[in-house]
Amino acid sequence: RMGNLQDPPILLAGVVPPPVPGQSLATKALFDSDLPGMRKRIIEIRSSQNLTQVGKFSLTKALSLFPLIWRTWKECLRYRPTTLYYTAGSGAWIPFVRDFAFLGLCRPFFRRTVIHYHSGDLAEFLESSKLRNLAGRLIYGRGAWTISLGQGCPIPNYPHNRIFEVPNGIAAPNHQGEPIPGKPFRILFLGNLYEDKGIFDLLEACKILASQTSRPISVSLVGTYPDEETRIKVTEAIKSLPSGIHCEPPAPAFGDEKWKQLRSHDVLVFPTYYRRENLPLVVIEAMAASLPVVSTRWRGIPSLIEDGQTGFLTPISDPTAIAGALLQLSDSPGLATQLGRNARRKYEGSFTLEHFLLNMKAILQEASEIKISS
Repeated sequence: RMGNLQDPPILLAGVVPPPVPGQSLATKALFDSDLPGMRKRIIEIRSSQNLTQVGKFSLTKALSLFPLIWRTWKECLRYRPTTLYYTAGSGAWIPFVRDFAFLGLCRPFFRRTVIHYHSGDLAEFLESSKLRNLAGRLIYGRGAWTISLGQGCPIPNYPHNRIFEVPNGIAAPNHQGEPIPGKPFRILFLGNLYEDKGIFDLLEACKILASQTSRPISVSLVGTYPDEETRIKVTEAIKSLPSGIHCEPPAPAFGDEKWKQLRSHDVLVFPTYYRRENLPLVVIEAMAASLPVVSTRWRGIPSLIEDGQTGFLTPISDPTAIAGALLQLSDSPGLATQLGRNARRKYEGSFTLEHFLLNMKAILQEASEIKISS
């Protein structure tokens, strides 16, 4: 269906960078995209300026909620959108209160609401309290259309909600090439440096690997520290590495620099059990860069990584298993190359930005038709 100026727009509201966790990047990509045939009105939510503020209360955050709601009301009065698209927050009190206030005061203006769940811990947060579960039914339930990232990605599931599965997708350079085996075995971690992203499991696995191979090992931790305590712990862990392992001080990388990091390593290791993780964009980025991935059987990651085909899956918090997977890749550069090629093909077949936008457009377009009452 082609849109025209007589069609009511869809109002899209969600958290965008800064900072840059996967949820905000995926939301920003949707907001910035051209969806032919659709009219969009955008409400960008910027609740935190950096990683240390995520999930924490501040007076600035509380006060910013009121103009956000007021702006949404004005959009409704002026443009008469019939459908609201909203990205739900994570399983913590501050984002939940924001969701409760925004949806509670804005949903009545719309005939249909589409809620996109990126964070993996919201369902557990709601289910662990009868009061929160009741509040969740009021704002996330009542016939809302629900978008999940896919199998293994938990979502709040309320009666009468219609559920869709849309995996994340990213834009990547057309051809990243394949890592050129160098003398050191080059291991990359890419992501915010939370402890439960598995960074200490990776460093311990590197110690085990160093005892099993004579090949020099280079480890790059590319990301931002969430707090000073983590920075101190990581610094101490790096100092304890044996002499056969080289590890530069961690630093973030974005844009072209991020893709350069992906091209210049032999494997991405992402042993996460992070509570908010669902379908991590960094794994998709590695696949797009023809890089094999060693990751965990956590949430939606098994839908990205096929064990032994595009990378290796290990149990959570198992440095020995991580080291075993890395040893296979270090000893067999040809295997690493083949897994990387397989990963690139899987990315091209299912996880490009084009796939993501086509799926999202179909859902939002159907939602805006409002042919049935819900």
